[in-house]
Amino acid sequence: MSGGSAVGGGVDSTVRVRFKYQFGEWVLADWRPALLTLRPPGDGDADAQWPELAGLDAAALPADVAGYQVRRTAVQRFARGLSRQGDWLCYSPRQERLYVVDIAGGFDEYLQRRSAKSRQNLKRSVKRFLEGNPDALQVVTGAEEMPAFHREAVAISRQTYQTQLLGAGLPDTPAFLQAMQDKATRGEARGYLLRDQGRAVAFAWCAARGQTLVYEVIGYRPEQADRSPGTVLLYLILEDLFALGRYPLLDFGPGHAFYKDAFATRHTDFADAYLLRATWGHRWRLWLHGRVERFSDAVGHRLERYGLKKRIRLAMRSLASVWRRTPPDAGAGT
Repeated sequence: MSGGSAVGGGVDSTVRVRFKYQFGEWVLADWRPALLTLRPPGDGDADAQWPELAGLDAAALPADVAGYQVRRTAVQRFARGLSRQGDWLCYSPRQERLYVVDIAGGFDEYLQRRSAKSRQNLKRSVKRFLEGNPDALQVVTGAEEMPAFHREAVAISRQTYQTQLLGAGLPDTPAFLQAMQDKATRGEARGYLLRDQGRAVAFAWCAARGQTLVYEVIGYRPEQADRSPGTVLLYLILEDLFALGRYPLLDFGPGHAFYKDAFATRHTDFADAYLLRATWGHRWRLWLHGRVERFSDAVGHRLERYGLKKRIRLAMRSLASVWRRTPPDAGAGT
C-alpha cells in the first residue's frame, strides 16, 4: 500500500516496527507488530493537526496489520504516553530531536561555524589519519559494488555495541543487500568505507529519501577508537557531499549523540506516534513499554546526576560484549 491517503501525506508499505523493552542499553524483550507508516505531506514539518483521525478507518486495515506508525508529528499533536483517541489506542512515547546538516555554500564555510579550537582539533585528527592513508575514503554507489561493500561493512558492524547490545547494526541478510542494490540502481545509495592500510575500519551506509540523504547505519572497529575513525569518516563524507552538491540536506536522524551536536547545523523537535486497534493485548503491551521506558529514564537521570551514567553505560557495553563472545555451554560442569 503506497501513495496518498485521506489524511494527507504518504502511506508506506507494511513494516514490522520493533518496540524494545529496554533498560539502559540492555534489550530485555521486544514486540514487532505489523504497521502501516504514515508520513507528513511534503518535506517540511507536519501541520499541528496532522493526521486527521477521522480519515483513518480501523476496519479498513488488513487483518494482519495492527495499526499505523505516524512519523514526525508536531510535538503537541498527541499527549505523551498512552491514550484513547476515538477508535484508536494512541501511543506517543517521547519527544525526539532530528539533527540535519544544510549542505549549502562551501565546505570551508561550513567548518567556520565551529570554534577555532574545535576546528583545529578536528583537522588535526583527520590529517593524522590521512598521513599514512591518503586514499583512505572509498565511496560506493553502484549496484555491482554493493555486495563487497555490504560484506566489509557487516564485518565491522558485528563488532560494534549497536549490534552486540542493541541488535541495531547493519542487517546481514540477502533481503537487505537486495534493497541496497535496488537503491543503488535508482541512484539513491552512497556507501562509505574508511580504510587503514587497505583494511576497512569504519563504514557509513547512506540512502536518499527525496532530496535528503539519510545517515542510516554507521560503525567502526572498537580497537581503532583512539584514532577517532567515526569522526574522520564523517568529516570526509561531508567534504564529499559539499563537493557533490546533489543533496541539500544530510539527515542524522533522531536521538542525541555527540557527533550530531558537533556537526549538525540545526535541529527540529518532533514526536513519533502509534495508532493501534483498541484491543486489550495492544493496550497491555503499550502500557508495559511505557512503564519500562519511564523506569529506565528515571534510573538514567539519577546516575547522570551523580556523574555515573557514562561509566555504567561503558560497563554495560563491555559486559554485553563478553556475553556475546561466551559459548552457550561455557562454565557447564561435566
